[in-house]
Amino acid sequence: MEEQKDRVIRIIQIIFGATCCSIAYKFFLSPAGLYNGGFTGIAQIIRNLLQDNLGIHFRSDPTGILVWCLNVPLMILGYRELGKMFMARTIAVITLQSFLMTVLKSPETQLISDHALNCVFGGALNGFGIGVLLRNGASTGGTDIVGLLGVKRKPDMSVGTLAMTINACIFTYAAVTRTFEVAAYSAVYAFMSSVVIDRTHYQTMKVAVFVVSKVPILSNEISVEMHRGVTTWNAVGGHSRKPFQVHMIVMNRYELVKFRQVIHAVDKHAFIWTMKADQVMGNFKQHLGV
Repeated sequence: MEEQKDRVIRIIQIIFGATCCSIAYKFFLSPAGLYNGGFTGIAQIIRNLLQDNLGIHFRSDPTGILVWCLNVPLMILGYRELGKMFMARTIAVITLQSFLMTVLKSPETQLISDHALNCVFGGALNGFGIGVLLRNGASTGGTDIVGLLGVKRKPDMSVGTLAMTINACIFTYAAVTRTFEVAAYSAVYAFMSSVVIDRTHYQTMKVAVFVVSKVPILSNEISVEMHRGVTTWNAVGGHSRKPFQVHMIVMNRYELVKFRQVIHAVDKHAFIWTMKADQVMGNFKQHLGV
């Protein structure tokens, strides 16, 4: 029953995240005539080339459909590298987002007249939506998948930073074909988005967790349930002089919820504290929550 409830909550959060990204594009980015980063930005470029160079006119914005088509190769690569469930969720997200980006109508004028504030609010909403998706084992595809593949190989890599590097090419195109102002505001939007992604997406933030317990099997339960290595040492209470064990484990922040559930099921009286782990070197496996 509890597992089914968690599954429903995850689905709701995934739908919410995809909707946030679609609203950010249709109500903040598109009315301002700016370029998004990643595959959405590439789709915008293709749309403009079809309209300006080939004279093809669309009844509605085809960016969403183009985004879906561009993601097909990454869907195949992600299916091999990131897991079936992750790609199933991601394909659902890409389909939903493409649909919303097609059917939602953008306002004729910006909701916020100030260009800078429009970029900040829109970028924050987009980054929050992507972060929610990543935390729930899904993504919007494109540079999200590229970022996850990079993080899988190099745990210290920042998804947001990698996305900004890829986006530089898109903004250069915007500066050359449009105006430098369009490119600059597009970059502000993407920068704000990447900052919020890194704050929302816990998989790039690591913590060292310490547990004090008198239950001998606790370390084994942690290893089995969390798929993490555990360092354990024996200790003695300074006042009671009674023996107990101290367990240390390093994990991503998003894993803490499940970790607390595992500990609570084995030892309700365990003492737990966490420390931020800024640098982790050695054999640390990046769990992608997929």
